[in-house]
Amino acid sequence: MRLSKSLIYLLILTFIFVQISPAVAGIVGTDSFLSEQTIQQDRENLRALMSRSEVRSLLASNGLTVAQAQERVDSLTDKEVSQMAKQFDELPAAGDAWVVVLVIALVVVILELAGITDIFTGL
Repeated sequence: MRLSKSLIYLLILTFIFVQISPAVAGIVGTDSFLSEQTIQQDRENLRALMSRSEVRSLLASNGLTVAQAQERVDSLTDKEVSQMAKQFDELPAAGDAWVVVLVIALVVVILELAGITDIFTGL
């Protein structure tokens, strides 16, 4: 019986002196939720391009490994990812031609981020 009274007093003191902060819940807007999901999907699409043999050969010819290229894609800002995805979506669907253009654009951006080329310095 003595142990249970001590335990009760300990719990009472704990509840008195421990400050409990209220849970704060905010409303998540549909736009912000969808934009986060869209950016995640765009990043996954860019990562998926690294598995293509054309991309791997272009990267290897420019001295980059797939791991380095994926690291560069991961370092892109959300705005850059959405811009690249928008450009890829606007390309005409012409069989393998769009894949080549997509791969070349991706390689150019990765080479620019790696510091190997200076294409966009004048812009």
